[in-house]
Amino acid sequence: QIYRNIVHNNHAAALRTAYPVVLKLVGEDFFESSATRYLRDFPTRSGNMQDYGFDFADFLEHMPEASGLAYLSDVARLEWARQESYLAADAESIAITALADVKAPESLRLQLHPSVRLLTSAHPVLDIWRFCQENSPGNLELSGKEQLVLVWRDGFQIAMQKMDAGTHALIAAMFLGTPLAGAHEDALLAEKDFDLSACLHWLFTSGLVTGVTAA
Repeated sequence: QIYRNIVHNNHAAALRTAYPVVLKLVGEDFFESSATRYLRDFPTRSGNMQDYGFDFADFLEHMPEASGLAYLSDVARLEWARQESYLAADAESIAITALADVKAPESLRLQLHPSVRLLTSAHPVLDIWRFCQENSPGNLELSGKEQLVLVWRDGFQIAMQKMDAGTHALIAAMFLGTPLAGAHEDALLAEKDFDLSACLHWLFTSGLVTGVTAA
């Protein structure tokens, strides 16, 4: 019994560390009950406690008691993306001048920093997350609009930013190894006025590009 209590407390603490905003949204009692059921139904297969809770968002999504908080599972996904980003490997970024001598840059593949994560949500998850950080006395107005969020590690801090549909499509294509020309086509399909030059400038100056390879 002592051993079981230690295991439970350690795993519950890991969930609290990974999902502080979920905890704030549902309260201590609900979170503790959820953590207990999660540990029972999804026992960990890894000896690394930093891996524990990777599918907690899926658990919350199908938890009947959380059905009234439709956004909760996506908030959890955002928090796990933050954890993954923080623990990701490091890599040196390159300057946009790396494209200066390339005759056909659209035929290249751009490598993104290992900490970059994408999240698509039908809910304003980033607004919810930030609202919970500000300890605002007011009520959060949930617009119901989707948010496309980019997460990355900037130094020792985790950065997050809402993206337009074109930028999201471009980065998603890059993740799949699509050459820049094909990624640009995806971006234009998502947003007809997408500005590739401005987007590339932002990606490079934000330190999110770590390499360029031939397609």
